[in-house]
Amino acid sequence: MGATAPSLMKMSIAPHVAQLRAKNLGVAESAAVVFAATYEGGTETPPTVTDTCTSEARENTDNAYSVTCTYGSGDYVQSVTRAFRLAVPDKELGGTGASGGREFQFETPTRYSGHQCPIHDPWGIYGYNDQYYTALNGACMPQDAWNQTNYQFSNPDAWLYDINNIKGWGDHPDY
Repeated sequence: MGATAPSLMKMSIAPHVAQLRAKNLGVAESAAVVFAATYEGGTETPPTVTDTCTSEARENTDNAYSVTCTYGSGDYVQSVTRAFRLAVPDKELGGTGASGGREFQFETPTRYSGHQCPIHDPWGIYGYNDQYYTALNGACMPQDAWNQTNYQFSNPDAWLYDINNIKGWGDHPDY
């Protein structure tokens, strides 16, 4: 029995150690989520250091930050990193929505949310954007701009407003 005592001791405290780490991870996670939610979509630059969190601008991005929150001490320290983005400034409309000699039926939205336009309103122009623009913090993303493949295989003659070079994908080959 004497030779197995150290291993039995480690086995008996393992659940306690796991519980402490999980508790500290929960506190760090909560702090990171609250920090990110506080500044996400806002215009105020987040503080660099708080009691439990540090934030910094992410490289090669506009208005994007990451926050790392740490909680615990010794062997029980847990850290969590989350990313978030401040509000994206509205871009100029450029008048009537005409671009590169093309004219479109509707004006291009000044900003987009992270939400895709629904199937029943694929460009968001038949009421969806009117109803949800403020709640979603921008217009929905048209189906032709959901991903780069949809964009490349879409027909600019069928676009209801100008989405050329949306998301930095470059000029459409048929534009």
